Amino acid sequence: MTGSAFPDMLEVAEACMKCRCGCCKDECPMYSEMLEETISPKGRNILIRGLSKGVLEPDERAMRIAYSCLLCRRDELSCSAKLKNADATEMFREYLLSRGMPLLPEHEMLVKSLENYGNPWQEPKSARKRWVKGLDASKAVPRRTDTLFYVGCTFALDRTLQESPRALVSLMKKAGEGYGLLLEDEVCCGSTVKRLGHSRLYDKLRRENDRRLRSIEAKRIVTACSGCFKTLKQDYPGLTKDVEVLHATEYLDSLVKEGKLRPGPLPMKVTYHDPCHLGRHAEVYDAPRRVLASIPGLELIEMKSSRELARCCGGGAGVKTAYPEISLKVAVRRLKEAERTGAAALVTACPFCVQSLRSAASSTSSKLEVTELSVLLDRAVRDNGGIR
Repeated sequence: MTGSAFPDMLEVAEACMKCRCGCCKDECPMYSEMLEETISPKGRNILIRGLSKGVLEPDERAMRIAYSCLLCRRDELSCSAKLKNADATEMFREYLLSRGMPLLPEHEMLVKSLENYGNPWQEPKSARKRWVKGLDASKAVPRRTDTLFYVGCTFALDRTLQESPRALVSLMKKAGEGYGLLLEDEVCCGSTVKRLGHSRLYDKLRRENDRRLRSIEAKRIVTACSGCFKTLKQDYPGLTKDVEVLHATEYLDSLVKEGKLRPGPLPMKVTYHDPCHLGRHAEVYDAPRRVLASIPGLELIEMKSSRELARCCGGGAGVKTAYPEISLKVAVRRLKEAERTGAAALVTACPFCVQSLRSAASSTSSKLEVTELSVLLDRAVRDNGGIR
């Protein structure tokens, strides 16, 4: 198989070679840490062109380069040709696997876990309902659930993050909203393997999950995971024609607007980190900020690079697994930027961002609290007595 089977990937590489500006390097978080030309989007496009033309043969070095990208799209804002480098890199990974290259050893465990357990965290299916222990949570029933809360693998299975889905359920109840959960029947959206280029497993997970989601016949699907949100909204053909897909920040924003949630005073200074999948990929910037603005006494101080210019946390696209040390450096750089605002807390809206930024805070003994937006809002509403 040649590069002709991936025309969009080759088109981006060819356009990059005509431009040759290298502007993408300026804001590429991985290049900023590694300072290797081949790690930059331009260097990767040179490799893509050489492989697709048959000048080069795929090898382990090519695989390492392909999987050094965070798919964050930050470099695309600096690209004078406005190329979709993240999409091309995702296709490049699929291309290399189609040429018979094995996955990186670090990624094999993720894929095997998804094949064996249906999640990337090597947890049994039954573990998906562990986070609801002690909650009066009901399972989704077809045609009787207007809102389906799709939790996602990471929020459901990482014990350090389970405060987030619990907070969102708490807010739904305080707002008088009806909702349903899939619990142990929830299927992985497939985002992890799609970003790795493993199209076969992704297609299997997508078909199974799409069928499961549609069987509930809910009016809307709400997820607090930015990766799940991007995947369900942008990568599932036709799903959004039949059901509304909302990120939790959009959903909470609507509840606040409707007066169903009335936060009480929470006097503190915070800064907000835009997750790549929620921000640059899905262009959801205002909803989380409106939620924060609805909390009396809370002051939002923006970082120098925010909204579409926000730096990546370093935790996406398989990079944290394959390059843990570089991933941590990317996260620390972002954390330091947050610290310079003088805020007491760094708020975000993605489980992987919370994981990465908390690791950065721990490694540097930072006093900055890293929290997820639902948790912060629930704290404000709880302190207000949950009055509607």
